[in-house]
Amino acid sequence: MDAGPVARYAAALRERGMAAQDIADASGVSVTLIRRLLKPPPLHPPRVSQVTAGAVLGVSLPPKERSAPLAGRGQVDAAPASGLLTELAERGWPARRLGRGLCVNPRTVASIRDGKYTRISISVDQRIRALHAALLPLDPVAAGVRPGDAARVRTWAQRRREPTPAPRPELLAA
Repeated sequence: MDAGPVARYAAALRERGMAAQDIADASGVSVTLIRRLLKPPPLHPPRVSQVTAGAVLGVSLPPKERSAPLAGRGQVDAAPASGLLTELAERGWPARRLGRGLCVNPRTVASIRDGKYTRISISVDQRIRALHAALLPLDPVAAGVRPGDAARVRTWAQRRREPTPAPRPELLAA
């Protein structure tokens, strides 16, 4: 099947705010193929299978952004958001659950939380702040997080927060 209509639809999904990984997750198609479809026409594949076309064309087009406020566009420092996500991890909220609440990939949540991003979009920052305010008073297990997952995240966050012990002077002299 001709890849042109599929590539145009993937581009429309991208214009509405979906990343290549989000399109891949929603369609079940590999992210590599989605990225190839998002390339300009001479560079994207000329043909795709009927199954791939049906999967990509079956992804619902997100609603158009509100045209009035431009808040959410641009970038801000990621450090405050990283601190908020770390605080939620200390309380037992896993990245997978936070990703669902933020409408982003759990790996993106983990990367922001772990300080791998220096800047993030204003809209993601605003969503993190809103989610933090909503989840902070809640118990993760009571909200549907498996007890083992909550305990694992708490342990990870505690280990991450603990400073590494300084070497003892008597061992350095030897």
